[in-house]
Amino acid sequence: MPETNKQLVVVIVAAILVLLFFGVMFLIMISYYNNRKLLAAREKQLLKENFEKQLLQSRLEVQEQILNNISQEIHDNVGQILTLAKIQVNLMDHNGVFNRELVKDVKDCIGRALTDLRDIAKSLSGQRIQQLRISELIAAELQRIKKAGLTNACMDVTGMEKDPGPQDKLILFRMVQESLQNIIKHAKASEIMVTLTYEPEQLSIMIRDNGVGFDLQQKLDAGNGLGLQNIINRAALIRGRAFIKSVINEGTCIDIHIPYEYAEVK
Repeated sequence: MPETNKQLVVVIVAAILVLLFFGVMFLIMISYYNNRKLLAAREKQLLKENFEKQLLQSRLEVQEQILNNISQEIHDNVGQILTLAKIQVNLMDHNGVFNRELVKDVKDCIGRALTDLRDIAKSLSGQRIQQLRISELIAAELQRIKKAGLTNACMDVTGMEKDPGPQDKLILFRMVQESLQNIIKHAKASEIMVTLTYEPEQLSIMIRDNGVGFDLQQKLDAGNGLGLQNIINRAALIRGRAFIKSVINEGTCIDIHIPYEYAEVK
C-alpha cells in the first residue's frame, strides 16, 4: 500500500511538472507572440514615418525643381522676348517714325511673353502633378529639356494609360526628374529616350541616354552615387523596383517598375 501511495505521489508530481512545463511554454509563446506583435507594430510605424518623410522630401524637391525651371524659363524665354520688344520700341523712339509693322512685331512679342507667363503660372499650381497623367508630366519635362537646347529628348508610350496612386505618382515623378537631371549634369548625352510601358499589373519606365556612362559599383562604393541610390530606395518604398545599368562610353539605362495598386501604410 505504501508503495502504491509512493507511485501515486510520483505520478501527481510528474503531472504537475508537465503542466508547469506546458504552462511555462504557453507563457513563453504568448510573450514571444506579443513581442513579435510589438516589433511588427514598430516596423509598421517606422515604415509609415519613412514613407511620409520620403513623400515630404519628394514634394520639396519637386517644388524646388519646378521653381528652378520657372526661373530658367523666365530668364531664357520671357526675358528675351520682352528685351526684343524693348529694343523695337526704342528703335521707333529713336527714329521718331511710327512703323506699323514694327508695332505689330512688338504686340506679337508681348503676346508670346504673356502666353509663356500664363503657362508658368499654371505650373506653379500644387495640384498640377495630381491633375496631369505621369506621361504628361514627363512629356513636359522632356519638352523643357529640348526647348533649352540641352539635348534631344523624346518619349514613347505603349499600352493603355493607367497611373499609380497619387502619392506614388509624386515619388515616381521625382525619380524620373532625378534621372533626367543626372543625365543633363553628368552624361554629356545628345539623346535621351524615355519609354513608358503600361502593363496589366505595373507601369514600367525606361530612361536611356547615349552619354559617357560610368562604373556603377565604383560610384556607389565611393559614395558618389547618392542620387542613383535614392532612385532605387524610392522605388522600393512604393513596392517597386529600379535597375540601373551603365557602360562607359555607351550610355546609361534606368529601368523602373511600379505596381498600380499600393496600399499606403495606415
